[in-house]
This record gives sequence, structure tokens and C-alpha cells, in this order.
Amino acid sequence: MKKLIMALVMSAFLFTGFAASAQTQALVLPVGKENPTVDGVSVASEYPVGTEINGMKLWLARTADAVYAAFSAPTTGWVAMGFGSPRMDGALMFIGFVSSDGKAQLKIQKGAGHSHGDVQSDALIQFAMKEEGGVTTLEVAVKSASVIGKAAAELPMIMAYGGADNFASLHRAHGSVPVKLQ
Repeated sequence: MKKLIMALVMSAFLFTGFAASAQTQALVLPVGKENPTVDGVSVASEYPVGTEINGMKLWLARTADAVYAAFSAPTTGWVAMGFGSPRMDGALMFIGFVSSDGKAQLKIQKGAGHSHGDVQSDALIQFAMKEEGGVTTLEVAVKSASVIGKAAAELPMIMAYGGADNFASLHRAHGSVPVKLQ
């Protein structure tokens, strides 16, 4: 009986520790003056803010007029990032992959529940993608006014990746992160 109680206490302790370590702290994104180069290569020196979640890397920068984001994941399939919601529902998403002929394919979609579909948007300023060494990177510059509401203090973001070169397969991993605006 003592062994069972000890095992339950240990399990609860380990679960609580794991749950706490899986929580993502909010990033703080100030307005800067430098524009990262949107070339599909995310270099930490270009971006003042970054995080890693479930093997995925997200880098962010912001100017008065644009939000820059670079997202890398361990896949040769699709990658996606979304702005404006801590889950897919309501997020403005940029989903892309590098096809077998080396061309970048990108769609802008809006999340609706657990689904998403194409949407007309003028948010995108520029994008670039690169696939190298089993890692796919999507880098975007988007209009601040398209993803940040008036007087907003936070910009929730989501990210995910899949294993196929298409816009419809399920994700292998996903995550979200709150981004506090300064």
C-alpha cells in the first residue's frame, strides 16, 4: 500500500513538473527600427525575440508598419504560423512548403474552428521559404495593421508543421505563444 501511495505521489509530482515546464512564457516584442531580411533564412541576429516550442523555432521583429516572423520546423513538409488567436480558430494563417521542384508554395488562410480555408487578405508584404537539411523555414513580413488590433497589448500566435508537401494534411506538432507588444 505504501508503494502504491508513493508511486501516486511521485506521478503527481512528475506530472505537475512536466506541465509547468511545458507552459510557454509570453514573449515581449518591442517596436524596432531594423527590418530583417526576408530570405527564408532565420538568423537570430536579425530578430530581437525568439522561442523554441516542441522542436519548432519562432523568431519575431516589429517596426511601426510591419511584423516580421521566421518559423522553422524539423520537416520537409509544410509549415504554418498564424496571428491573432491562441488557437487555429480566428487566426490569420500563412501555410507553405517547398515543392519538389524547389518552388515555394504559400496560402493565406483563416482558421474556423478546427479547420481553415483560403481568405482574401492584403496583410502579406513579402515571404520567402527555404528547405535545407530536413528543416523548412517560412519567413514573412506582414502589415502590422492587419494582425495587430488598435490599442492591442498582445499578439497571440500559433505554429504547426506537417510531413507532406500539401495544404491539407494533419500536423505533426503544433504550439502557441502569447506575444506582449511594447
